[in-house]
Amino acid sequence: MTTGEHIDSLNPQKRDVFCTFITRVKAELGYNCVIVTSYRSLAYQDHLHKINPKNSTPGLSAHNYGFAIDCNFIRGNDHLKKSSPKDAWIRSGIIAIANECGLRWGGEFATYYDPVHFDCVKPGFTQKWFAYLKQMYPNNWFNVAANKINWKFYTD
Repeated sequence: MTTGEHIDSLNPQKRDVFCTFITRVKAELGYNCVIVTSYRSLAYQDHLHKINPKNSTPGLSAHNYGFAIDCNFIRGNDHLKKSSPKDAWIRSGIIAIANECGLRWGGEFATYYDPVHFDCVKPGFTQKWFAYLKQMYPNNWFNVAANKINWKFYTD
């Protein structure tokens, strides 16, 4: 997918936050953003979880609702990626911009170091949304395009 396709796959409620983040990182720091993943269907999340149990279970990832991106950043020979150390990410200035944009950084997750992950979901919200999906679509929740839903449980 192209960057534009990744952005288009995000939930419209917060799509602009990610655009602002990417634009600011480029303008202020000179890094190009390469989005690796954005929205993930529940079925694809299930596949990823089976490959690596450290990945969220289906319905509990911000990606399943279109409120997260995973991305690398490149500036000349400087390449920030999943294996890059935490201090390199912080020194880059990218995390400061993410914080200013209201994004949560996966490099701060308590149980899983995921520095390429940026989302705009408050803790506990994916659990609420997942419960809502199962209640509203009891026989088909696994196939719902959750990135298209206007999440009434989302509050700023």
